[in-house]
Amino acid sequence: MVVESESEKVIRRLYQITNDYQKGFDIQVSQLIMMGLERFDLDIGILSHIEGDKYTVLHCVTPEGVELNIGDTFEFDKTYCQITCGSFGPVMIENMGESDKYATHPAYQAFGLESYIGVPIFIDDEIFGTLNFSSAIPYPRKFKEIDVDALKLMASWIEVELIRRKQEERLQQLNARLEYQAYHDTLTGVANRRSLFKTVHLDIERMKRAGGKGTLAIVDIDHFKLVNDNHGHQIGDDVLKKVATAIQAQLVESDFIARFGGEEFVVWLPERALEERRSIVEKVRTCVNSILVDGQPITVSVGACEFDFSSLVNQQCNKATLDEIIHIADDNLYRAKDAGRNTTVRSCWSEPI
Repeated sequence: MVVESESEKVIRRLYQITNDYQKGFDIQVSQLIMMGLERFDLDIGILSHIEGDKYTVLHCVTPEGVELNIGDTFEFDKTYCQITCGSFGPVMIENMGESDKYATHPAYQAFGLESYIGVPIFIDDEIFGTLNFSSAIPYPRKFKEIDVDALKLMASWIEVELIRRKQEERLQQLNARLEYQAYHDTLTGVANRRSLFKTVHLDIERMKRAGGKGTLAIVDIDHFKLVNDNHGHQIGDDVLKKVATAIQAQLVESDFIARFGGEEFVVWLPERALEERRSIVEKVRTCVNSILVDGQPITVSVGACEFDFSSLVNQQCNKATLDEIIHIADDNLYRAKDAGRNTTVRSCWSEPI
């Protein structure tokens, strides 16, 4: 019969805990701490985070009667981990009270913990925190080399997992930023043309099935070329951003605005009464008048297409496409320009025969 050595037991148990990813990081850390408490025959196990002079408990396992919880904070200088981090390696103390070096430490004076073993946790060569175990009772024996090895192995896995989680978080943030950039106009911050066709197309298909109604309006800044020619593209960009902000302020969450290209914006108003939609379109047209260039207000022309799919419920209809509705709104926009600009021209979509 083959008898496992202490080292083999530690490695086998560590392998069992760290390879059970389905349980999740928090449970794995708790199991590692319990493994350490059993290994070291101590009462309190903590994974901490240290930032500046603040020591925060991230995970802990304690006996009954010890008031310590996740999220509790302490002054770093008044914890044994200040000793550990200053040593940049494992620290083992069997009896604080008998140590000339540690008996006067603020942590011993505050908490009276007699025995302690801890190791720093590093991320990107910076101290993240500590993994530490302690007890109010003096340690009955000397800490062994296998104890230090076990502590280092546990700390190493935690370091790797924290780094992996940090990299995963960075990757998620990068992906979110890339996705945002893919569907938003970089200058104005509103949705871009790609987002428009994806979002509004799906909404139109939904509304065709549900008998919905709405308005799509194309908003064009009047004489925008003159702004660029006379004042430069920096002023032109500033006008575009202010116009986008002003229009967006007239909308609610269910509405949608996208930069369609150049100085044009598309406003999507679904599921409202006709008069309310018309009122909002007029607010969109007039809200930009507060934007001044050389003391003169900015104006816009608006072409709108209104539709009501209520007559199409339970009927097959493939003709009412986003392209068709945009085409009607665009024709109305040119009519608004021909009428002298700073006005709205609207018409209704009707199902072609």
